[in-house]
This record gives sequence, structure tokens and C-alpha cells, in this order.
Amino acid sequence: MSEASAKDLTSPFDELIEPTDFRFELPDSSEGLVFVVDNDRTSGTLNAGILKGVGYNVRQFATPQEALAELEKTPPTILVTDFAMGGMSGLDLAQAAQEHDPDIAVILLTGSGDEATAQAALRMGVSDYIKKPPEPDSLKRSVQRAFHRRAADEHHRALVVWMKEELERRAKAIREVTVSTLASLANALDARSPHFQGHSKAVAIQAAAIAHVLDADDAEVEAVRIAGLLHDVGMMAIPDALVHKPQSLTPEEITVIRSHCDRGVEILEPMKHLGRSIRYVHEHHERWDGSGYPSGKKGEEISLGGQIVGISEAWVAILESRAYRTAASRDEGLRIIESKRGIWFSPEVTDALRQADVGMI
Repeated sequence: MSEASAKDLTSPFDELIEPTDFRFELPDSSEGLVFVVDNDRTSGTLNAGILKGVGYNVRQFATPQEALAELEKTPPTILVTDFAMGGMSGLDLAQAAQEHDPDIAVILLTGSGDEATAQAALRMGVSDYIKKPPEPDSLKRSVQRAFHRRAADEHHRALVVWMKEELERRAKAIREVTVSTLASLANALDARSPHFQGHSKAVAIQAAAIAHVLDADDAEVEAVRIAGLLHDVGMMAIPDALVHKPQSLTPEEITVIRSHCDRGVEILEPMKHLGRSIRYVHEHHERWDGSGYPSGKKGEEISLGGQIVGISEAWVAILESRAYRTAASRDEGLRIIESKRGIWFSPEVTDALRQADVGMI
């Protein structure tokens, strides 16, 4: 395969390249806010000084309560806290801090004999523990690791969000292109006869209006609208001679016409991003009492979306002229639809049509 041919086969998702502002770079220590908490002021001042010396913005506290009060206003990047302080332990402070902001990295300073507790703290989300008094290099390395790990985690989360949004944007773009292309084909089909011009658009608008009346969410309204727009896409496979035939159709010709539901699914099935709209297209000629086609589904076997598109198509067709009949008036159309309430169409969907009738577009 040539290089040009290979490029033609690539997916829009193949080259998902992160934007330049998502390139990960280790942050400068001046970007980090560190709380140092130790009721031994000398020890706290010493540790704070070590971290200030390498550029961190450091705030020192003599009690966990003071740190917690300030933390609720300005959460730190890193919390360096003594374990044993009386009243409220460093572990209690760590848990309270991470309840407020789960991203706060905690480094526990422990005395002799606290190793088991410190190791248990690691399993609870504490980043690291160091024996007191900490060696300056050990403290700096521990804080740096926690600082870089937090920066990497934040970058990763932001990148995941960006990738999700970008994939959704691309999927939407592909979906819109697909729907637009198929809608153009549907319009071309409508244009085959003066009786069908604007038919697909009218069904789509009517179906969306009914879905709104039935309190469908935005995604469902859009799925129903797309199905309404594409419901007759399978008619591409039906010869013009049958579509325009003014005389009654033979049983064989009726079977060919009815095959457009299956043909529509065959056309749409590869486009997985159309989701449940494909099912609604397939079911738009099913009827509540089981007398419809292509599968003879009845009652709740028919999706609500399929029912909505079905009654919308029937309603629009009743108000349109055909080669074999003239259009019905709106009052006549309502009488016809009402006569099929609970037979062809569920009572719920029939009542929704009355509320949602947007007329001929």
C-alpha cells in the first residue's frame, strides 16, 4: 500500500496529539506552598528553613489546629507535619487536610517506635514518612518527590480531561458530518417526488417536539431528531417506479417497499456513533398492536424513540399528498390518528402528538 493510500485510511482519532501547553515540565519549587507543622518550634523552624533554602514558599505552624484553620482558607501543596503533637496527631491533621483537599501531599515526621503507624499511614494516602530529626537532604528529597508526583498527577488528570473533551469533539464532528451527508441523501430522496419534498425534515422536527413533550433529555431528543431525519434512508434501495406508482401495489411490491427499514439499518449500522437512532429508524413502522413491520413488534417491545418517529412519520404523511391520494386536512388527520390510539400508537405517544403538533414545515 502506498503512503498516500495509508494516510487515506487513517482515523481522525489516530493522531490525537496533545497541545503544546500540555507538555509536562517539572515545576519550579517556588510554585509550591509547604506547611510545616511542629509543636517543637526549634525543630519546626529548622525544617522550614531547609525548605525555604531550596525555594519553597513555606508557612510554619506550632499546632495542628492553627494549620487546619489556615489550610481551609489556603490549601498547601505539601503538608510536612510531626506525628506526635498531643491533642491532635499529625495523622489526624493529615486526614482532615486530605478530606478538605485530596491532592495535598503529606509527609509525616515520626519519632522512634512510630514506624508501624507511619507505614500504616502510607496505606492511607500519606506520601512519605521520615524519622526525626530529618537529615536536610532526606527532607528535601522527600518534599521534592511529593511535589513532583503531585504535579505529574495534576498534569495527568488535566490531560485525561483534555483527551476526553477532544475525543468527544471529534466524535461530534464526525457525527455531524455523517448526519449532514445522510440528510443530504434523504433530501435527495425527498426530491424524487413533489409529494415528498421536505418530508424528512418535517418528520425530524415533529419527532423532536414529541420527545420534548415526553420530557426526554437533550441526548434523547437529538437521537429522535436524527432518526426522524434519516428514517427513510433505506428508500435509496427502492426503485423509483415503486415509489411513484399510482396504482395499488402487488404483495411482492409491498414486500420490497417494506424492506426499506432493513435497508436503512444496513446503511446506518457501520456508523456506530449514531447509537440508538439506528434502532428508531428500524422500528418506525412497527405498530403498538403488532401489525407493523419489519419485525411485528408490539407494545413495549417497540422503543419509545421508535414509537415517536413512527407516529411523526404517519402524521406528516397524512398531511401530505401522494400519487394515489390527496392530503388530509388537519382535523381529518387528527381523527385518523385518534382512531389508531392504542392500536397503531400507544396512548401516551398519541396524546403527546396532540400537544406537540408543529404543523407542516
